Amino acid sequence: MNIPFTVVNHVLTSAMFRWSFKNGFFMFVIRIVYYLLVILCIGISLYLTYFGFLRTFGGLTPFFTAVIGLLLFAADYLIQRNRERGLPWGPALMLFILAAVFSTISNFNFLYTNFMTNDVLAATVREQYAVFSTDLTKTDEKLSEVNAVKSEVARRAAIETELKQMWEQMNDERRVGCGTRCAEHISNINALLGVTVTDLARPGPSSTEGERKSFYDNFRGLVMAAQSNSSVAGPYQDIAILRSKISERLAFYGNPDDALQAGADLSVLAKLSQDSQEIEREANVLLTNPVDHKFIDPTLGRLGEIVYSLKNGLVDVPNLSATIMAIILSLVVDFIPILFAMVAFRPGEGITPDAVDDDFDILGGV
Repeated sequence: MNIPFTVVNHVLTSAMFRWSFKNGFFMFVIRIVYYLLVILCIGISLYLTYFGFLRTFGGLTPFFTAVIGLLLFAADYLIQRNRERGLPWGPALMLFILAAVFSTISNFNFLYTNFMTNDVLAATVREQYAVFSTDLTKTDEKLSEVNAVKSEVARRAAIETELKQMWEQMNDERRVGCGTRCAEHISNINALLGVTVTDLARPGPSSTEGERKSFYDNFRGLVMAAQSNSSVAGPYQDIAILRSKISERLAFYGNPDDALQAGADLSVLAKLSQDSQEIEREANVLLTNPVDHKFIDPTLGRLGEIVYSLKNGLVDVPNLSATIMAIILSLVVDFIPILFAMVAFRPGEGITPDAVDDDFDILGGV
């Protein structure tokens, strides 16, 4: 049986049309997936790029980020377009590499900074704690070496010795009460004070222990008051208050490892810096030779700067796993669309039947 040529031609034409339609629809879906990948990957890359550049470029960061984003999108589009149309795509790849280099550097900076924040925070807190503790300890030692402090400490120690001996003499079973020797101690104390303490009624030989205790406590209270009001006590008291403040601050901040375990963050460094500067100012009012406390940086130092991240992550390498992960993620986010284009689009399959090359038909015909 002879089949008319027109029927065969019709069947073949219908089959080719169906194949062409299915193939065209498939490529349409592939292009949609490709540009979704392009948009998502470039979006992620721009986010990483912005924060990766922010510490280094400041107010110029949005402009650098926009330029890199446009270059990446243009390169991805040109590589897909030229590959499908059988055109040279090497120049587009060079454009992509140019944009990807800067994008990868900023991406690495952001990712590495985030990976290393806890490690650097711990090291920074320990380092700045040591600076704080050392400076305050040295300042305290300098304050203790002031002549006024030394003489006042010696004077107060001598008064305490006289008071102790007076109390022992008053309760001596063979010389009960405040007699001649007790009066000698009182005279010595008055001489050390530079003033005469109010002459209280002194307990006699027949006094009770309670009467002697009452006299001693009252007399001691008058001595302490006179001691505080003494003209030589002024500088000593101011220095004593500051030294007490130094001891309190050192005890308050304690050990850096304990602070880290308690969840200390950068805010503790700001407090250390503030307290250190305050004590420095107060100490220099009292000292003839001023102290100079080191500045406590309440930040993570240079972490977040591109140059520091590259040197620390690629040269010093304190944490190899952080470096490897940052490199991989920095590269993958930019190279996924390019790898997808190489696999999904074959050279020349995007040329239309009429050989029309429509630059604006990014999804192709269905």
